[in-house]
Amino acid sequence: MPAHNSLHVAVTRQLCGSVPRLVASGRYQNSSEVVRAALGPLEQTEIEHTASHWAKASNLHADGSNDRRAG
Repeated sequence: MPAHNSLHVAVTRQLCGSVPRLVASGRYQNSSEVVRAALGPLEQTEIEHTASHWAKASNLHADGSNDRRAG
């Protein structure tokens, strides 16, 4: 199991109330599990965004290279 790090964050009142409700539902054992579950999809979205950005940049670079050769 990876080492655990502690992080303190400020959240809205609504989000703050959601965490204990989710734990009380039994789906999560504690607030850390709630936060990890929430951050997982965000991390995946960021990975996809970064990959998309690099793909677009690579295509632009390739298109620019082709234009220079044709000129």
